Amino acid sequence: MNDDEIKDRQLNALVGGAVRGLVESGADDEAIGAFASTYRQKAAKLLGRPQEALYPPDLTDIIKDAVTQALAAAQVKPKKSRKQNEHFTVSIGGQKTSVTIHKNVIAQLAEVKGSKAEVSRFVREVAKDVPDSVENKSEWIEHRIATILRFKAESAGNGSSARH
Repeated sequence: MNDDEIKDRQLNALVGGAVRGLVESGADDEAIGAFASTYRQKAAKLLGRPQEALYPPDLTDIIKDAVTQALAAAQVKPKKSRKQNEHFTVSIGGQKTSVTIHKNVIAQLAEVKGSKAEVSRFVREVAKDVPDSVENKSEWIEHRIATILRFKAESAGNGSSARH
């Protein structure tokens, strides 16, 4: 048995004996609980045990940290939440399918187009241009819309500065 194990056994015996004494004296549950929560630290201090030895590490925190580090090392991106996307039914290659576009892109598009119906029509028009070889149709459409919006914003900015 190593020194830490001996000190742990001594600490357990001290705290156990003290709690037994309280119980036998007729102390109520609240008093015993309050005593037990503080006495272990006091007894450990008397035995020269470091505070961290009294509190085992929280395995949940250790696991969360390990998973976070592993995901960061693997460069895995969490899936987009559905709450951040809007769904549209479009026709790609003659087949109806559902695509999702990030709400920020749709909000920008709505500012330009003016109505929800115009936004939907524009998304359906862009979807007609999706190449067959593209796996993620939603991502392609979203990227194309963002590019068009960026181009329109840059054109508007250049056009107004040219007039001045």
